[in-house]
Amino acid sequence: MSQFILDSYFHPSDDLNTARLDLVLTNTSSKALAAFTLAYTSVVRARAEARLQNAEAFTRIANFHEITPPENLVLQPGEAWRFSVEGLTNQARHRLDGPKSAYLTTAGRIIDVQCTDLAAPKDLDSGERRSVPEGEIGEPLYIVPWPQTVSASTYAKDVTAFLVSTGETEDKAAAAKINALSKRLFSNAPAPFRFTETSGLMALSFLADNELPEVGYRLSFASGAVTLAHGGRTGRDYGLTVLAQLAYGTYRAPETYRIPSDGVIEDAPRFSWRGTHLDVSRHFRGPKDILRLLDILAWARMNVFQWHLTDDEGWRLEIKAYPELTVSGAKRGPGCQQVAQLGYASEVYQGAYSQDDVREVVAHATSLNIDVLPEIDVPGHSWAVLKTYPYLADQAETPESYHSVQGYPNNALNPAMDETYIFLEKVFAEVASLFPFNYVHIGGDEVDTKAWLASPKTQRLMEELGLKDTMEVQAYFMGCVREILKKFDKNLAGWDEVSHGGGIDPDGVLLMAWQKPEVTRDLIQQGYDVICTPGQYYYLDMAQASGWQEPGASWAGVSSPEDAYGYEATDGLSDESEGTLKGVQACIWCEHMIDNTIFNHMVFPRLYAIAEAGWTEPQNKDWQRFAARSRLFPSL
Repeated sequence: MSQFILDSYFHPSDDLNTARLDLVLTNTSSKALAAFTLAYTSVVRARAEARLQNAEAFTRIANFHEITPPENLVLQPGEAWRFSVEGLTNQARHRLDGPKSAYLTTAGRIIDVQCTDLAAPKDLDSGERRSVPEGEIGEPLYIVPWPQTVSASTYAKDVTAFLVSTGETEDKAAAAKINALSKRLFSNAPAPFRFTETSGLMALSFLADNELPEVGYRLSFASGAVTLAHGGRTGRDYGLTVLAQLAYGTYRAPETYRIPSDGVIEDAPRFSWRGTHLDVSRHFRGPKDILRLLDILAWARMNVFQWHLTDDEGWRLEIKAYPELTVSGAKRGPGCQQVAQLGYASEVYQGAYSQDDVREVVAHATSLNIDVLPEIDVPGHSWAVLKTYPYLADQAETPESYHSVQGYPNNALNPAMDETYIFLEKVFAEVASLFPFNYVHIGGDEVDTKAWLASPKTQRLMEELGLKDTMEVQAYFMGCVREILKKFDKNLAGWDEVSHGGGIDPDGVLLMAWQKPEVTRDLIQQGYDVICTPGQYYYLDMAQASGWQEPGASWAGVSSPEDAYGYEATDGLSDESEGTLKGVQACIWCEHMIDNTIFNHMVFPRLYAIAEAGWTEPQNKDWQRFAARSRLFPSL
């Protein structure tokens, strides 16, 4: 247990130059502390020109701060060192915005420091907390997302599962697969499908129906039996998943949920793309967590998993051509090339996926009708790459000539260097061999508008090609990356900034509209294929209420579960544009999600709300019905 405690207090100001953090380091050990520095990681960051009170100096890289105390300061047992940092880059809105982790360096030793939550004036706390109402059950069917058409007149008594005694071998294998899915998600629940006669079963038969879409299904309940008609294998799996949900509802809440004895459920998804993105760079999640998340997506009938494998904070994918990426590039903390960020400051934080891990994840996803979209985030968000392979930077570029919005200096791969494209071609060759999906996501987001302007090589490129600013240079870079991907029969996907600086030919290019809701419309008008994922509604790292005690980010405001459920992706689109919108996607960014407790609090039930937005036609949605069922959703 740490014997040093760091408390922090936020003093707001309309002028960030005068906003202030007060920090107090308390020594609860039995020994005096002298000749030390204090390092901490904090989402609220000191400005480069920040002023210190009762401290000598500081250095900062993104969220990492290292403070030098006054000369000759000795902290006796029971004493506290109080100091202030005035001049911040952003306002604090919630209790986790301050120091998340800290350590002391003294006499060559690293000593862990316990951080308490950031405190603030009482008037900054609205008192609002996340709220999900009890809801209204309505039809006694446990199904999520809700189907397009549901009609049930009577309900079976004492039926808890389904009998699969007829059908082709493939039908039985599909039922066995959904049995296994249910068992993984709910280890203490009975299997929804049995293959030999016993009590409490409803007979299930299968019917291939070419008039249904490949992903569509119809469940017809009559005379104590159910027929699953399906347009294809995926539709069959979706229908089986709904039957498994009906069975699980009767097990968990038999007084509330039932299985129909007469009626019809006919269904197919609204959008072809119903995605979930997960950032594993900020906080790594091992293969078991990824497999569990894929099971959750399958239960919610989502069909795309975007795996955010690289960022400034760490490179997580094994690349055999560049082995150091998952050695030094995947580590941060004391003694590493990358300093600590976003928690776990005193220890070396690391993690990466082997190519065998990836193959296992992809195979599992494929079995569950989920495509895996890999993301290699370039040209920005490349601090981990550039720290690992410094030769990829223009050595004549002025140091710290620009900073990303997260505070990283000179963190973008240089579009004017041949070495950049040699690196990317080798990386994408291996990525393409691991991921069968026809898209590779290349990021393209949050490049600072001053990036590369102090690079002589980029200046020469701009002069040769008549490029006038950073965004036009990035558009040139994106065109080059697109040609690399074409060599491997892959299409380019990216964030909405790929369209900046003149963009690239939209043919076959898929963009995620994230910055604000109107971007969806704008990108469609430019001819891109578009996924709607606005931060204001679909970013699951946003706080769910305005109160100080609610964890989460705040740049896009508050996104309550009801906000996420109620947002309509087609708002403001013409009829023609509505028809070209590919779908919706949840984004799980993990700056704040340091453990499963916070992860589950922030992700659920909003993930299922977005699943229903992607599946269910708006006129068939019902917030109160969704809220009532949210208690039974599985979590990580």
